[in-house]
Amino acid sequence: MSGKNWIGLFFLLFGLGFLLQQTDVLDFSSVLFMWWPLILIIIGVIQLVNRSHSSVVSGLLFILIGGLFLMNQWVDDNLVAYLWPLILIFIGLTFIFSQVKREKPSHSNQSIQAFSLFSGTEVRSRSKKFEGGSATAIFGGSEIDLRDAIISDAGATLDLSTIFGGITIYVPRNVQVEVTGIPIFGGWENKTREHVVDNEELPILRVNCLTVFGGVEINN
Repeated sequence: MSGKNWIGLFFLLFGLGFLLQQTDVLDFSSVLFMWWPLILIIIGVIQLVNRSHSSVVSGLLFILIGGLFLMNQWVDDNLVAYLWPLILIFIGLTFIFSQVKREKPSHSNQSIQAFSLFSGTEVRSRSKKFEGGSATAIFGGSEIDLRDAIISDAGATLDLSTIFGGITIYVPRNVQVEVTGIPIFGGWENKTREHVVDNEELPILRVNCLTVFGGVEINN
């Protein structure tokens, strides 16, 4: 499922829940108060699906915290008191077993998919016929490096969504960038330099932005 679909599903479920509460069909506030730790667990599962190193670490941490709060409602002991020691132990083990230096994952696919939730992602494309893709950053950030990619003659389209997050894109110099979108307490900035050559039609990279308390930056 793409990042936009996750965002849409989140707002849809909460909107339906509060709508049912207003019509006295369901006490959504009580359900949310009881089962809110499941939100953390679901976030963790989404992070694990991404399978990048940073998302796996944060995913396991969210599952740990959510599971602890959930079990705390079913037992007499105060399990939340163990939360900070467990987090410190988890962070320590992460530093010990993590690699010192990791390169950006690169691929030659014609499209990219990036999703970051309370974490960061880095993607580098070396595609010989790049056609576009999508990236979503929610309380996190993404860096997309297309400087080694060749944009398709028919052009490419990137759909970007940020909610309290940011996305940075690096594009080749011989590309014409067109940016459109919907800013909601957010925005975007196109810092690319125009590459003008007489009698040459440059491939077009279309960037569609949805920024909610977030931003998108495009550089060469």
